[in-house]
Amino acid sequence: MKKGVNLVIFLISLSAFISITLFEAFLVILLIYYTLYLLKNRELPKGILFKPLVMYAVPTFLSALFYTPWYINKGIERSFFMFIYPIGGYARRSEKFFYRLNMMLLSIGYILIPVVIYRFYKTGQPAPVWGGWFEVGIFYSIFSLSALSLFIKDKKYVYLVSFFLFVCFVLLSMRRSAILSLVISLFIFAFLMRKHLSFRSVVISSLMLLSMVGFSFYILIKKDERFSTLYQVITGQKPLNEETLNKISSLRWQNFKAGVEVIKRDLSERNFLPLLIGHGVNPGFELEPKSQISGAYESVLFISVLIENGILGLSGIAYLYAKYYTFVMRFRLSRENIFVVPFLLTPSLIFVGSIFTGFWDALLPLYLVWFRIVEEEQKA
Repeated sequence: MKKGVNLVIFLISLSAFISITLFEAFLVILLIYYTLYLLKNRELPKGILFKPLVMYAVPTFLSALFYTPWYINKGIERSFFMFIYPIGGYARRSEKFFYRLNMMLLSIGYILIPVVIYRFYKTGQPAPVWGGWFEVGIFYSIFSLSALSLFIKDKKYVYLVSFFLFVCFVLLSMRRSAILSLVISLFIFAFLMRKHLSFRSVVISSLMLLSMVGFSFYILIKKDERFSTLYQVITGQKPLNEETLNKISSLRWQNFKAGVEVIKRDLSERNFLPLLIGHGVNPGFELEPKSQISGAYESVLFISVLIENGILGLSGIAYLYAKYYTFVMRFRLSRENIFVVPFLLTPSLIFVGSIFTGFWDALLPLYLVWFRIVEEEQKA
């Protein structure tokens, strides 16, 4: 199984940033091949996240099958696609492997810059080859982690410049979830490197980063109604009420209240199966009161997941986060294995952002494969 896995990981990683259709086609082929491999060799999938992923995937698929069969394709994507995760355990790990993977991400970051700028100029919305605001935020968060890892290892200032340049694109995305995710992931990075970084370098880097974030928030206050409303509430120019809460939260407050009503009705009517496995994919199009943000009750994670994936799905996510962050905070990071950082922390970018958006991300299967590689590196 190990033969050719490294090449496969490079290919699916590259395809993920080029075409979501190509990426998902790769996933389907890999899943079929991996399933046949397990059956032939009578193996069981391995990895600390596999059990929580199963806990989440089963109700996700069943609720889509029972309640929103017209979205069964999305139900399959959000359940079975994550089972690609164990393949990362078969990678042949080496410093050269991680270095090349980081350099590929760094190169993709630079290649996508003209695309993002062009689409921003033409449409007013920064976007890579596929996707939109959120993809810019997540992609450039990943690229910035790669650039920072390369700088710490090689001390070449071109990587430090790349880091700050990529952070600028995260800020350009104006996605609060992406900005928050990157900031928290950088704090985790600093915590893991606490024994290897000088106090001076931490202070200087923090001041530069805070200056960039502060300047960006100043621009956003001037240009973005959400930030300007927040500033006006903080400074006492406007009261904190439902109107300002909805502006600040992009209708998430209204969605939160709608989601609570759905759960209350399920409890009062004793709808035990939906409470257990959820109402399926995009239930906000079908249930009352309807969602104000697409088809999900996007507000806070426990509300949206409880409605879509039920108690079982929510339990799976809680278990997943506990297993992941326990592993991360105990990870033995040093300058020698610094190249693993982007692949260790990319899931955190998704998990933190999901608190106020949604758990699923189209590239989550890839990020899980990356993490599985790092799991094996920790054992070595």
